[in-house]
Amino acid sequence: MRSQAAGRRSWTFVALVATLVLAAVATACQPPSPTPSRTARSCSVGVVGDSLAVGSSPFWQEAFSSRGCRLEFVNARGGRPTSEGVAVVEMLAAANRLPDILVVALGTNDSVDPRFFAPKVQRIMRLAGNRPVVWVNIDKPFVETTLNLTLDLADAMYPNLHVYDWNWFADRAPQIRLADKIHLTEGGYNLRAHLIAWYVTGR
Repeated sequence: MRSQAAGRRSWTFVALVATLVLAAVATACQPPSPTPSRTARSCSVGVVGDSLAVGSSPFWQEAFSSRGCRLEFVNARGGRPTSEGVAVVEMLAAANRLPDILVVALGTNDSVDPRFFAPKVQRIMRLAGNRPVVWVNIDKPFVETTLNLTLDLADAMYPNLHVYDWNWFADRAPQIRLADKIHLTEGGYNLRAHLIAWYVTGR
């Protein structure tokens, strides 16, 4: 009995240490000086995205509700280009269904040429009006450099646009990426959802 009790205490200690390490890694790997975008009076959130948003689907609800926000919808599809995302936002705007805060996770499936990407970003920002938009930037070899620069330029142009630097985080936690260096492990998708929710809510 003493041996079994000691074993249980040992496993409990290991689990506690693992939990603390995960929390420390998540905190240490936050992008420097984030600008949380929760400037709306209430906190209803909608997500428009591609396969990375699909992968986080099991975790979005808890990630936002645990921070006091209501998740209105997740509209995501694997392989979705930004042009299709624009059409989704147009439909939502026409139906008066845009949330207080719009999270956009698009660009991974776009051309590397920023001349095609920039007008789509501008269109979504016009449709969003004055509501905060959090755009999760791109973590994909070759594409990320030019399109993330486009997002940074748009961030400087639109006061209500806040670019969450997912690329910065993923570079510092490569173990959460799959072999294609784009998609994530289950733990990676969970972490992504919670980090985005943390950024959106500012806590």
